[in-house]
Amino acid sequence: MIIDEFLLMSAGLLAALGALAGLLAGMFGIGGGMVLVPGLYYIFSHLGYDAAAMHMAVGTSLLTIVFTGAASAYAHYKRGAVDFDIFKKFGIGLVLGVALGTVMADRFDVDILKGIFAVTQLLFGSYMLLRQDKPVLCDALPRQPWTTIIATINTALATLRGVGGGVQNVLIMTMCNVPMHRATATASALGAVAATMGAAGFVWIGGDAVNLPPHTLGYINGPAFACIIFTSVACAPLGVKLAHDLPVKKLRKAFSIFILLVSAKMLAELI
Repeated sequence: MIIDEFLLMSAGLLAALGALAGLLAGMFGIGGGMVLVPGLYYIFSHLGYDAAAMHMAVGTSLLTIVFTGAASAYAHYKRGAVDFDIFKKFGIGLVLGVALGTVMADRFDVDILKGIFAVTQLLFGSYMLLRQDKPVLCDALPRQPWTTIIATINTALATLRGVGGGVQNVLIMTMCNVPMHRATATASALGAVAATMGAAGFVWIGGDAVNLPPHTLGYINGPAFACIIFTSVACAPLGVKLAHDLPVKKLRKAFSIFILLVSAKMLAELI
């Protein structure tokens, strides 16, 4: 039975992916989708679900980010790091972006989703690696409607890729002179809200999909989610502690290199 094969072959790997995703969520304000989407994609493909592998990877990742993002955001909130004024400024764009990204995901095939994921991650990873400690680009976040426009584009891309948009949100905030810890904390909260709406969207667009693994709702696979969620939520507060207690520069550099390697591998498969 496929569900038994899935659990026996993939449970340990998925639990490890969840732990890594939780750590990264707490440390960098991301949801962990950059780890989860490639891992889930390769597992679903290996089990013979190539046609829907990327959509299931994105949908399942988004549901996981709801919980990892919330756990990370709460841990940051207890340290007084979440900026609710910034959260409100991004709010309208967040809703519009999720809607736009979900509609586009329903129109695109697997290779397009893989290409979008790989190219955008390559760009963000390169920026994180090259920027390091360079000065900020502006003194404050732009006024409306520019904040909403930026948030809409960012969240649409994030929804397409199955991530919470934390990397882009942190980059935008830090470039606009928001302290790193405050940017990371606020991005965690934004990512959890965006992922909630995005996951619901992938349940909807996958409602008529066929030839999916057992126990799959829309494009969200239940067994994969169950294997990931416990370790990811448990490790998110540890990531927050590391973000506040340790120098993050070297960790950010290592993470940037990891993003580049994953992106390069996915792009190579499309050539």
